[in-house]
Amino acid sequence: MEHLSKNIYQNINKIISYMPNSSTLVKREILINKKTKCFILYVTNLCNRKSIELHIISPLLNKVKEDIETIDSPAEYIMQNYISVSEATIIKHLNNITVELLRGKCLILIDKTNQAILCDTSDIPHRNIQESNIEKTLRGGRECFVENIEINLALIQNKVKSNKLRIERMILGTENNTDAAIIYLDGVIDPVVLDTIKFKLNRIKKLPYILCTGYIEQLIEDFPYGFFPQLKNTEKPDKVVSDLFQGKAAILISGAPYALIAPAVFIEFFQGFEDYSQRILTSVFVRLTRILSAMLVLLATPIYLCVLSYTSQIVPIKLIKVIYNSRLGIPLPPFLEILTMEIAVELLREGGLRLPTPIGQTLGIVGGIVIGEAATKAGLVSPTTLVVVSTTVIASFLIPNYEMALSIRFLRFPMLILAHMFGLLGVILGFYLIVIIIINMNSFGIPYFAPFAPLNYSDLKDTVIRFPLDKILRKPKSLKIKKGKI
Repeated sequence: MEHLSKNIYQNINKIISYMPNSSTLVKREILINKKTKCFILYVTNLCNRKSIELHIISPLLNKVKEDIETIDSPAEYIMQNYISVSEATIIKHLNNITVELLRGKCLILIDKTNQAILCDTSDIPHRNIQESNIEKTLRGGRECFVENIEINLALIQNKVKSNKLRIERMILGTENNTDAAIIYLDGVIDPVVLDTIKFKLNRIKKLPYILCTGYIEQLIEDFPYGFFPQLKNTEKPDKVVSDLFQGKAAILISGAPYALIAPAVFIEFFQGFEDYSQRILTSVFVRLTRILSAMLVLLATPIYLCVLSYTSQIVPIKLIKVIYNSRLGIPLPPFLEILTMEIAVELLREGGLRLPTPIGQTLGIVGGIVIGEAATKAGLVSPTTLVVVSTTVIASFLIPNYEMALSIRFLRFPMLILAHMFGLLGVILGFYLIVIIIINMNSFGIPYFAPFAPLNYSDLKDTVIRFPLDKILRKPKSLKIKKGKI
């Protein structure tokens, strides 16, 4: 720990040597009471200059009449009597001073004293709060997180006016020193789950840099090679607050307009926040539709391939005639035909994501229509195959969580290969393996397939179906780790 010296120029030279880009460091020299040298240091464009001029420079130039060199602790005396910013502290060492300056704070150095004043004058540029373009909701709050962690914390605190709310801050990354925070409700979250989350976050503190929540998600999850997401990712404060009351923790980092929610279970990725604002029967219908859509994405094309190649006898004769007549003259075998269409769909989908929103939407719609029509007229793809693949594409949009939808879309390719190799038996085997993987996974000690495995009857009220709100507005029992199990 390097302490400040009483030589003001020596302190300035040390600070400049620590700064990654000293050209942005402003050094404002003034004389206190026309006698004592004082330097005010701050990084341009990260501070509120008007605040520095009004609350720091002006009082030091115009109001100090004492000979501060005769005072025992001049820095503390000036801070208590003349500095009018809302947050100011006395520091005696240079540790992390670069980080503090890059957070928008300004430093007041006074000659012939080994203390300095650190003032919060930050005014870091940030995006205004606006409606989410990804997580659309029909009912509920419209605001979403931004890249400023202080604003994101304020959005959560505004919605959780409880003395149980806890916010624990930490620094992640030894090079970029990213501000992070864990938010939870004391007495609601399971202590073992909370300790597990903290342990995993502390384990990644010494990495060189952490830039977004995606880095954290991959570094702290239990199954890094798993197919399914083990933490929820959201940019809606409403969703974070709802999960906090269920006994979960949220992780925020500076520079990321998303929050990570831990732990997470499989069924939650098919539930929407607006489900709780709708009537019970409507909510149940929507949830069942999402589950059916996920099954269609995973199983529709493999089963269709089985019908064409192996088990046509399970389909009514009139329907199988239509399917076979549509395939007359198609040069590709069924497997390559379906695989080609699936790959073409993924190319269009990924291409649309990388383009500006209006152009990307146009590419996805027009490109799909043009390619599908051209492939059908050219005799490369049958109309029936085009209908089946298009149905799976539409069904994938009904899954509310993008990462879960992406995982299921990926899994349909191994399922397609199993169907090609072993027929209907391969589809059953693949589905069985997926279920086994889900059952054996956990998220921070919580079984991933809870409350189905292990079975918890009370928590089944808010899974595929939804009971009245007065029956489910409580902490799920599935989110508590049993003694002796981690």
